[in-house]
Amino acid sequence: MGYGNKIYIHTIKGKINMDNTNYIALSRQMALWKQMDIVSNNMANMNTAGYKQDDVLFTSYLVQTPQAEGIGRAPLYFTQDYGSIQNFAEGSLAQTGNTFDVAIQGDAFFCVDTQGGERYTRKGQFSLDNDGKLITNEGAVVLSEADAPIFIAPGETEVTITESGDVITENGLVARLKLASFADNQKLLKVAGTMFENVPGNTMVVGSDNVKVAQGMIEKSNVNAIEEMTKLIKIQRSYDYVQQMIDEEHDRISNTISTYAQLA
Repeated sequence: MGYGNKIYIHTIKGKINMDNTNYIALSRQMALWKQMDIVSNNMANMNTAGYKQDDVLFTSYLVQTPQAEGIGRAPLYFTQDYGSIQNFAEGSLAQTGNTFDVAIQGDAFFCVDTQGGERYTRKGQFSLDNDGKLITNEGAVVLSEADAPIFIAPGETEVTITESGDVITENGLVARLKLASFADNQKLLKVAGTMFENVPGNTMVVGSDNVKVAQGMIEKSNVNAIEEMTKLIKIQRSYDYVQQMIDEEHDRISNTISTYAQLA
């Protein structure tokens, strides 16, 4: 999901505005703030099953200033956060022993029906509602390959979910879990913590021989807590350094104005 910041360059009578330094510093600070927000969210979800880590993308934004007297055209470089990417690396599997906990091994997602339409998740913490319907912890309906809810009849207690995603009870086959793979996972839009939405043109394939389902297991978050903590410390230091530079530039401008006022 993309986003960006517009930076405006101010010039007065062809001369570079003294505030350009502040604009450049603020562009960096805004990008750091966005990165800090994303890293903090990653850390908050490091124990969320099926969570995929977010990372932010940055670029240098070059602006050519108008002709300035005596110094020629001076390029100015701004920092722009222009998008984010998902880290879809598989998290480690943890055994729970719960009948309706399932994890995917391979490049695929569970398909669930929400109020906003069909969504995709790696979080396989399922349960039965009062009607015997298989749902997620958030209440979304788990879909079968027939695009229908999966029901376990009253009294059926021996539930097995095979590697292929077949849901079987003592009375036979109930349904097969709908497992979807996509041409480009990076095109998926994160609409909630572990929920994704597909976009037009991103081909979806249901079922794959390279995907296996593990019953009684969950996929843990793929967030590396130590790496994210180290990243957060570096971001905070960079943010403080930029703030110090802004404060020093403010003092420099104030002192310059005071000096000119005294000479006038």
